Amino acid sequence: MENPLAERKLSPSETILWLIDQECRLNFVMHARVTGAVPEGVLRRALRAVQARHPLLRVRIEQGAWNRVWFRAGGVPELPLRVVAGPGPGWIEEAEQELQEPLPAQQGPLARCTLVRHGVKDQTVLLAFHHAIGDAISGSFLMRDLFRAAALAAEGSPCELPALAPKRETNAYFPDWALGLRGRWRSLRFAGRMLGATLRHGRPAVPRFDEKAPPRKRRARIVPRRLDPAWIRRLHERAQAEGTTLHGALLAAQILAVARDRGDAGARLYLTGSPVNLRKRLNPPVEEDVGFFVTVGASLNLVEPETPFWPLAIAARRSLWNCVERGEPFVYGVQHRDLCRMNALLGRRAVARVAESWAFGGLTLSNIGRVPLEDLPGPFIIEDLGFAASLSCLSPLAAFAATTERRSTWNFVGMEPLLTKAHTEKIADSALKILSAAVD
Repeated sequence: MENPLAERKLSPSETILWLIDQECRLNFVMHARVTGAVPEGVLRRALRAVQARHPLLRVRIEQGAWNRVWFRAGGVPELPLRVVAGPGPGWIEEAEQELQEPLPAQQGPLARCTLVRHGVKDQTVLLAFHHAIGDAISGSFLMRDLFRAAALAAEGSPCELPALAPKRETNAYFPDWALGLRGRWRSLRFAGRMLGATLRHGRPAVPRFDEKAPPRKRRARIVPRRLDPAWIRRLHERAQAEGTTLHGALLAAQILAVARDRGDAGARLYLTGSPVNLRKRLNPPVEEDVGFFVTVGASLNLVEPETPFWPLAIAARRSLWNCVERGEPFVYGVQHRDLCRMNALLGRRAVARVAESWAFGGLTLSNIGRVPLEDLPGPFIIEDLGFAASLSCLSPLAAFAATTERRSTWNFVGMEPLLTKAHTEKIADSALKILSAAVD
């Protein structure tokens, strides 16, 4: 079945991601550790199958008149596959390279794959995306589809997957109350809340920087941490008993780790951004498509280095939940339209600087929860799955969490030279120590 072409304007959020990426990298990468033989030919067939299934894997980005930016299809090459050999930890260096290396936006495609062979039956598969066409949930769907197709190809069977129809720009699915004057009012109210908190408590705290550098000179460094699912279940059960969630616990651990690293004597305001999945909140809902269907929810909390863990986890989750209930995540769609207009006047470098200011240099926690991969057929097993992103001007320190039946990953990404890799490792170890003390 031939899939229609995805020819449309980029949404304001997609446009901003494209603009910022030209100034500093905003790639993200999924990684999966796989046991069992994955022949190169099988993986190439599977990549062709997923490219045929998802329209945004067959587009390039073209800038037209009046600064309008379009997805264009036709003449886009196949998804490239790079095969390298390396030790077990070698996937980290390859993933960092994928985060740093620009994707060919003008030629397409806006995704690529790397197979890192650690042994005959031990490898890591990396899928890198331009952020304008996808989010981490998209990446988990794509990784699932890739191994479904690979299982069929390994059996010598046809591996075509059901094709998905192209989607319109994300803003076209926003509820009515998020658009027009009502959307503008929510945007102003959100800006007022941020300004009021800053006036009362000072500018939100950021990690202690090792060296300052402009966004275009920053590079993402990945510090991976793998967690046992049984321990994660204990943490989840304890969080529920305390009246919060696993996400609230992860937020609290990350905030406290940074607060203790900073060594502040008094309370500071911390702003943590958490991507919010909009798929079920759109009209109509969006299901398993590759696309940028997330926005950001903000959690604001006054924190001291010795703030008790569980009260902070409860407050951080409540702050994020209230933000979502007020409809504030949709506000970014309105604000990104304003940034697009600013680009026409001042250029993309100014847009990157304003985006960094709007983000308050805050911390980021992205948690896609449990990814069901254990039922996939085939001669291989996915041992774990995780992701990381280069947020560059949007966040100096981010953490990315994902869970499968076999293992959970919690990847910390620090933007070097703002944070050296050793410094990011110190914060990651502190966050894990804080979590362990809270559970035990």
